[in-house]
Amino acid sequence: MSEPEETIVPVTLTTAIDTYLEEAANSRTENVYFNHVSLSKRFLRYFSTFRPVATVDQLHRPDFLAFLDWYTHKRGSFTPATYNMGVEFLRRFGRFCVSRGWSNEPFAADIPYQVIAVEVPTVLTGDERARLLTAAEADDFNRTLVGLLAEVGLKKRELVGLCFADIDLEEPGPAIVIRYSGKLKKKSRRLTLPADLATAMRRYVEQRKMEGTYNMLEPLVPITGRQVNNIIAGLCEDAGIRRANPQILRDTAAAHLLKAGRPAEEVGRQLGYTPRGYMLEFLPRFQLWIEPSAE
Repeated sequence: MSEPEETIVPVTLTTAIDTYLEEAANSRTENVYFNHVSLSKRFLRYFSTFRPVATVDQLHRPDFLAFLDWYTHKRGSFTPATYNMGVEFLRRFGRFCVSRGWSNEPFAADIPYQVIAVEVPTVLTGDERARLLTAAEADDFNRTLVGLLAEVGLKKRELVGLCFADIDLEEPGPAIVIRYSGKLKKKSRRLTLPADLATAMRRYVEQRKMEGTYNMLEPLVPITGRQVNNIIAGLCEDAGIRRANPQILRDTAAAHLLKAGRPAEEVGRQLGYTPRGYMLEFLPRFQLWIEPSAE
């Protein structure tokens, strides 16, 4: 006996879009939300003017391909990033409509992203990285700063956003917690610390306590991003290596972890890449180090 087909609830495109944006306002970052507001306007304009469709259940794959073609070419310009933004919007909106029972077809689920050409990142060699870490060992603060960038792979803004409350230096498994703000404030990622780095961070915490400048809610790195750049530049000079910056150290961490045999998916998650960013940015940028690891 065949299973009964799910009943699809007819809902107008305008109602579906308004409901989706209301949900997105509470669950997406501001950049994603405003991008989807802009895309929603174009989506409604296209399906009311150029390819009239009344309800969500009347939409099918050819409609989405036609919309993407219009969206990317109507102004006479086209970039893969523009196209991929359209695909991402359709996928998220489609999953939302399926979850509400308005459609049984996840929009654009089988429409691939366009490949975006990316440059291979500049990274320090293994010897340069080791010399930089050695140069930083003279000061536990510097060792903490360099280790979180070049070994753990933090972004500079994540580094300066850390508080003492975000670190757990107890054994086993010392770690830090990266917390998000805005629409993602309920999310976080916990990153395990290398043993040598954890040891330096314990000494740094003890030093701050002895100085009377320790507070759980105070920044772990109480300096500006520009000062971080200056410290790294000075340490590179002390180490006798080419000049680096926080992004180079973050990319170095990724390359080192991949060369050490860590799975690419795991490294991507550690660095905080979204699923889309992992596919479109991380994999193309770090393919040079991923392929040898896979072999």
